[in-house]
Amino acid sequence: MPNIKKCTSSRPNFLVIGAGSIGRRHAKNLQELGAVVHIFDVNTELLSNICREKGFTSCGDIDKAFETTLFDGAIVCTPTHLHIPAAKKVAEHGVNLFIEKPLSHTLEGVDDLITLIENKHCIAMVGFMLRFEPGLQYLKTRIEKDNVAFGQVEFGSHMPLWRKDVDYRKVYSANRSMGGGTILDDVHELDYVCWLFGYPESVSSVFGKFSSFDIDVEDTAMINFEYPDKIVSIHSDYLQRKYSRKCKICDREGYTYEWIFGNSVHVQGENGEQVFSYADTFDVNQLYIDEMRYFLDCIEKNIQPESGLQNGKKIMEIALAAKHEYQI
Repeated sequence: MPNIKKCTSSRPNFLVIGAGSIGRRHAKNLQELGAVVHIFDVNTELLSNICREKGFTSCGDIDKAFETTLFDGAIVCTPTHLHIPAAKKVAEHGVNLFIEKPLSHTLEGVDDLITLIENKHCIAMVGFMLRFEPGLQYLKTRIEKDNVAFGQVEFGSHMPLWRKDVDYRKVYSANRSMGGGTILDDVHELDYVCWLFGYPESVSSVFGKFSSFDIDVEDTAMINFEYPDKIVSIHSDYLQRKYSRKCKICDREGYTYEWIFGNSVHVQGENGEQVFSYADTFDVNQLYIDEMRYFLDCIEKNIQPESGLQNGKKIMEIALAAKHEYQI
């Protein structure tokens, strides 16, 4: 019988690798979903403080943890350039795996990881939380992708303001060697466009560093997805002080869908305007909770997620093509 690791008790054990902001978020959400959370980080002082404050179990040595604990899953939340080594360590032990986006910063080691996951019969998922955003889910169920003429997608956010009391110059997003730059950092937009319309036939882009920030990565990018029957343009930047995440989709008759993150979808159709509004009930953390609940459900049912490693690899190829580092 294959060595399939499933949720084995009313309180499954999960290992979170990386205690940065996203690692802490996933750890807290797993805890609220009933899991026993073990957490590892190379910063032992940070790890000690977090575990003391939140009630997580501190993990000082990953290898020893796998020897002593049967984990139902592990969450990889390291800087991007460390995703593959950490994921391989998890997969070697036959443990189900969730990797924060993007899958990596290069394609090196990705196929080996996919093969290892398949041989170990693990459930593996890449985290694209926008698939759980109510407005995008509304679009997913209503758009006829074959009738779309064009799409305009935008994301912008001011990098220096992302994390309070953290020097933005030291985070992975600001450093090329750690897999930073807005194209790889903002693969959420690339993924949801592919989720709505399918993978593009070709990708073109222009990008560069145009801010005054002390970083060595691109902070602005314009990416075009070309399909046989439509084109989708994606703007991404680290500059805008007023957070912006939205899209407009126009069909062949000129009717439009306009989505604003966490707020609403405005549909201009042949019968006038309709509005799907959810701003009053929106909680951004609920996207992460729903994402993690979906991962737990996949483990329980022993099914591979929609956003599995093959999709994660394809999104990586598209992102690297946008960076002029890969040809699709």
